[in-house]
Amino acid sequence: MTIAKRVEQFWKIIDQVFFWLSVLTLGGMTVLIFIQVLFRYALNSPLAWTEELARFLFIWMTFTAGVVAARRGQHIRIELMVNMLPSVGRKAIGIFAHLVTTVFFGIISYYCISLWDRLSAQHSPALTIPMSFVYLGIVLGSVFVGLYYFCSAISLCLPQKKGGAQNDRFAFY
Repeated sequence: MTIAKRVEQFWKIIDQVFFWLSVLTLGGMTVLIFIQVLFRYALNSPLAWTEELARFLFIWMTFTAGVVAARRGQHIRIELMVNMLPSVGRKAIGIFAHLVTTVFFGIISYYCISLWDRLSAQHSPALTIPMSFVYLGIVLGSVFVGLYYFCSAISLCLPQKKGGAQNDRFAFY
């Protein structure tokens, strides 16, 4: 098995894991918000923990869905000027954009990890769980988005295959 096939196999597994994490967090948020509305308006006795947990699940969903969106090429980008460039220019801009994105998510990961001790000591008010649990979603999402864009930049640097598009899974430009 070639390295490219192993990398693609790895990303397919990661896709599935992050897709289902996104589905579960969205479903959990929906149920929690429904319970919150029910208790607040029907029973006139709001629950503090449902709002807090829904907020934490939203953070997790944002970063897990970010991995899925990166893999599907669904992150927002402005293509007007890029599409006017010749093929070499589009490729260079694509590599540059992917490397800048990699650095950005690397910085997010670095600072979340560097604050880990403080986050572990701080607990949420209603659930009393360590805030490091909440930030774990940010770290995981940032690491995998950054890793994906790094792999994508490398893929764009590789020579084209004969008779086909260059590494279609990574070529967004």
